[in-house]
Amino acid sequence: MHFPIRSRGMRHLSGIVVAIIAAALLVPSPAAAAASTSTALTLGTPSLSARPGENVTLRMRFDAVPMSEDYRVFVHFVNSNGAIAFGGDHYSPQAPTTWNGSVSYDQTVAIPSTAADGQYTIRVGLFQDHSPWDRATLLPGDGVTVDDELRYIVGTLTIGSTPRVLTLGTQALSGQAGQNVTLRMRFDAVPMSEDYRVFVHFVNSNGAIAFGGDHYSPQAPTTWNGSVSYDQTVAIPSTAADGQYTIRVGLFQDHSPWDRATLLPGDGVTVDDELRYIVGTLTIGAVGATRVLTLGTPSLSVQAGQAVTMRIRFDAVPMAEDYLVFIHVVDTSGAIVLNGGYHSPPTGTSAWSGLVSYDRTVTVPSTLSAGKYDIRVGLFQDHSPWDRVALQAGSGVSVDSGLRYLVGTLTVGGATTPPPTTSGPYGQNAANYRATFTEEFTSGGVDTSLWNDHIWYENSNSTINYKVTNGALKIWPQRDASGNFFNRTIDTDGKYYQTYGFFEMEAKLPVGKGAWPAFWLLNHDGDTRPEIDIMEAYSGGGPTSGWSDSNLHPTTFAATVWPTGAANPSAGQQKLATSDLSAAFHKYGLKWEPNRLTFYFDGQQFYTVNVSMSNRMYILLDLWFGSASGQPDGTTPTGESNSYIVNYVKAWQFQ
Repeated sequence: MHFPIRSRGMRHLSGIVVAIIAAALLVPSPAAAAASTSTALTLGTPSLSARPGENVTLRMRFDAVPMSEDYRVFVHFVNSNGAIAFGGDHYSPQAPTTWNGSVSYDQTVAIPSTAADGQYTIRVGLFQDHSPWDRATLLPGDGVTVDDELRYIVGTLTIGSTPRVLTLGTQALSGQAGQNVTLRMRFDAVPMSEDYRVFVHFVNSNGAIAFGGDHYSPQAPTTWNGSVSYDQTVAIPSTAADGQYTIRVGLFQDHSPWDRATLLPGDGVTVDDELRYIVGTLTIGAVGATRVLTLGTPSLSVQAGQAVTMRIRFDAVPMAEDYLVFIHVVDTSGAIVLNGGYHSPPTGTSAWSGLVSYDRTVTVPSTLSAGKYDIRVGLFQDHSPWDRVALQAGSGVSVDSGLRYLVGTLTVGGATTPPPTTSGPYGQNAANYRATFTEEFTSGGVDTSLWNDHIWYENSNSTINYKVTNGALKIWPQRDASGNFFNRTIDTDGKYYQTYGFFEMEAKLPVGKGAWPAFWLLNHDGDTRPEIDIMEAYSGGGPTSGWSDSNLHPTTFAATVWPTGAANPSAGQQKLATSDLSAAFHKYGLKWEPNRLTFYFDGQQFYTVNVSMSNRMYILLDLWFGSASGQPDGTTPTGESNSYIVNYVKAWQFQ
């Protein structure tokens, strides 16, 4: 496949891990076994760390095809001298003769208490469970190398007691004297020998400490393990001079002799000769302040029921945090007649500088009365107490008592087309369709006569991360009892199928690393697994991925068609760059005809592919993790407040 994402069918089975049996090492013959084209991938977390006597969990991953026999999996931890320090072998939870697509599973490994500190390469492979014990030849995935013994290097394990200091969650911060600034402290941690305190120094250009303090980590360092991330708020003294300060952090004993701890610097981190780790910068003060400018076209006009594009403009300086932008269209009394939603600007406000200009498209309700309305915008906090931000009004801009800045006007005429009907697909002629499936989530819970809570090849995870409330289905990222993120699939398999017609969902998407929401159709009656992905989004890719912004909000989604299953080439894919898909509800639609598929976003056609697909299919809504969104971690927002929210799912057949 030639796209940066993968389809959600069988090649994305969630599931296989390397269970390492602490026993005598079995070292199979290096001869290659019968033909196999499975690919060995890096571990889910390629760089692991732990201490002697502790446990470590490996996420084993293969991009698999069925194997010629049921091989065993071996795992070797190899020291810097090339010798096997410890390891073991095991059967994969899924027999290799049935492997197909993504094979992924977790296993807890006991590190011997006698293991020496240092870095070990983790080498894995497959071997016959019978004489002559031949090893299988695999393909090395990205970042994987193979040694001359058919062992695939998939990651590293650092054994010792030294955590890594990472850069702050936001490396370049800004604020004003007398304000507060919040630091996202981050460590890649192993348990420490004692409960150190954390210090933070703000160091000026002369190398002197201007201000700072110390605190206890919310999690005691003696229990640290893996990603440690938390927020620490610091008050900037009202006497602090304007300028840029380096933020230097570290650990020290909470008793005499108050020694500082030696740590490992992560990417982008340096250490000074006082064991202080430079993790970011704080800029205090700025020349002027952010100004709100008029729209690119201050006087806009549109017909009721149509969309209008506004060019939002600021003359910006870095701000204390990453605020959200709101848009209100108001009448002469100041009442909101159209809420244009809230969103993150293309560059986070903590880092924006100079002219910031970008477009936002808003659909005017067909019921809005003709007339002239004001367009008012502003900034507000993305957290409680949701305060709005005082800005400077540029030329031609005024501000009301609610800190809303009047940047232009919108003249609305009468509707030129009938409003979309609720009895048919959004923007379509209802006379051409008859409803076959309507789920508006108005019951007190998930309707089990319509929906399953897992895909057919997985068991339902007992940790609840979904519910129906206030007329919507919510699915959110959550860790289960074992501490792992898990997939959740809500589908109509065995309960509702359809061939051809129109399928539509209205939803708002979650944010954060690893999050992978989707709306799709699938058939697994036979071996081909035809699949239509109506919407897949990847918020965790970040600003360079083409899928999301710097705050890990989804700004692009894709539609993909797999006529004969995800193990075979797709018939095509189309990505659509949009506004922040987590900021407002949008409609995702598919018109499925015998020889053509047409995809819609908010009633507007954006992709057509000519292909014949005649299998019956069922509907899936899911929140999975991985692929182009990366793996979730301690930064991924969990809980109901970060939900994939679905207002409705509907289907129609052609009249």
